[in-house]
Amino acid sequence: MSSSDNTVWQACILAIVAGYADAIGFLTFGAFAGAMTGNTVLLGIALAGAQYADAAQSAIIIAAFMVGVAFSAVLGSKLPLAAVLGIEAAAIVGAALIAPHFAAPVLAFAMGLQNATMTRFSGTSLNTVVLTGNLQKMIQGFLGRFTGSPKPAQSGSAESGSAASATIAFVWLAYLGGVAAGAFADRLLAYPLLPIVALLPLALIRRPAFPNDRGIR
Repeated sequence: MSSSDNTVWQACILAIVAGYADAIGFLTFGAFAGAMTGNTVLLGIALAGAQYADAAQSAIIIAAFMVGVAFSAVLGSKLPLAAVLGIEAAAIVGAALIAPHFAAPVLAFAMGLQNATMTRFSGTSLNTVVLTGNLQKMIQGFLGRFTGSPKPAQSGSAESGSAASATIAFVWLAYLGGVAAGAFADRLLAYPLLPIVALLPLALIRRPAFPNDRGIR
């Protein structure tokens, strides 16, 4: 599941799911589904303000995310990708239907599971849930073609670094689109998390859909 033959198409589908889930999480639960940096900030603010119930909720969400990562690390290599995404889909559906107090950690578990399931796309190591490091790699990879400096996004020639930067740009745009879609859904739908589940089967498609998808079997 983490092999380099995963495509940019798959990365973008997963980024849309993550952006959508983060938007719904923030608007509905007051917390992020996948952005643990933001939840850590909320945890620190709650502790400083002696808002211990809010702090406990943030801590539980962070812990649930880590459980999702651990689940993927332990069982991900033993299960087919369809099964892992099926578990993620079930968790998202569960989060859509249960009380918000419990839904936020369940959604964070789903994002932790996704975060660790696939990490390489067309030879580029990147994250489909947390984007800060991806943006750093994108800029460094882009500048590498002019400066000749090492390309953290992908080792090799300036051309390969540029391709990795393009991959990350696609993923960032996909995440942004997912956030916007989630914000609209939150205003229009009674169960805004449910539609995003339909996208997950598309992440099983390994057919190259972008120019820099190379070496796909």
